[in-house]
Amino acid sequence: MALKTLRSIKYSVPERLLFSCIHQNSKETNIITNHLHIRPWKVMFFGTDDFSLGSLTKLNEAFSSGTVISRLEVVSSKYRLNPVRLFCQEKNLVAHEWPVDLRALNDFDIGLVASFGHLIPKSVIDAFPLGILNVHGSLLPRWRGAAPVNYAVMHGDSVTGISIMRIQPHEFDKGEVLKQREVEIAPNETAVNLRKRMSDIGGDVLLSCIQRLPQCLEDARPQPKEGVTYAPKLTDDSGIVSFKTMTAQCIFNHFRALHTIVPLVATWMEMKINLLDVSVDDASSGTRTVLEGQVRYDKRGRHLVVTCSQNTHLIIKRLAPFKRKPMTALEFYNGYLTKKNKSLWTFR
Repeated sequence: MALKTLRSIKYSVPERLLFSCIHQNSKETNIITNHLHIRPWKVMFFGTDDFSLGSLTKLNEAFSSGTVISRLEVVSSKYRLNPVRLFCQEKNLVAHEWPVDLRALNDFDIGLVASFGHLIPKSVIDAFPLGILNVHGSLLPRWRGAAPVNYAVMHGDSVTGISIMRIQPHEFDKGEVLKQREVEIAPNETAVNLRKRMSDIGGDVLLSCIQRLPQCLEDARPQPKEGVTYAPKLTDDSGIVSFKTMTAQCIFNHFRALHTIVPLVATWMEMKINLLDVSVDDASSGTRTVLEGQVRYDKRGRHLVVTCSQNTHLIIKRLAPFKRKPMTALEFYNGYLTKKNKSLWTFR
């Protein structure tokens, strides 16, 4: 059952809103019923993690005031120690376990989603007269998928944002967009820190939509067909470094995007090395041409310098050989580099 907001409706009384709901299936495509709603709204929230909390916190504040939300319950994963479930316990919010019983969704106006992690089936979407809205961590259609914040950082974007969009059955992140807000990315900001900021911003944007829900539904527009990019789920392969094909800035962007999430991995003498603290060496970049992957120890800076693609250079301050404790660049120099001929001082 998909809601189509009729743009001809006029809201003469602010607190009493008349929506036209168009119910469609394979047999009946033109069944139209009127659905009457009176603010405040009855909301079911779907979420699981820290990013979800920014939105849930704002919704709970609105629920406590009673001016915008009259009922608030939550659907979350089975894992009882996830941040959303802990928040529900603290605030005495009713929490339902996913997959949710459709009977639990009766008498709610709208569903709201932030970082839920599950494809929501049509039966659940149809249970809400006003459908389901999602808080997505990018300026759609750029970075559709599970890890939009990480991919924005990984690709060196200077600006990303929040999109409030409709959930569509069987598809991720392709629905109409109701509202967007740009968010600047600092040059050295990690995805972890950016995601924390965007969680709060996402809550603000979502609440502003709920406060002006009729107008926001009216303003919903299809996503542009141009500029579509994808941000699939991160894997261990996301952190593999190639000094031959990646510039120092590209590697640093990967480090910012994956730090504390997926290891950034290079290879030394057939041994995997986790890169734990890296940065771009602007002073060395472009000064001389050497083979990609060649490494030297900078005694003054007490760090390693590795040549990358396009004659750029990466500083490595801390690293960890596979299944070994983290070490400083000096410890790696003394324990590994000095035991090999300089011609073999090369990362891959």
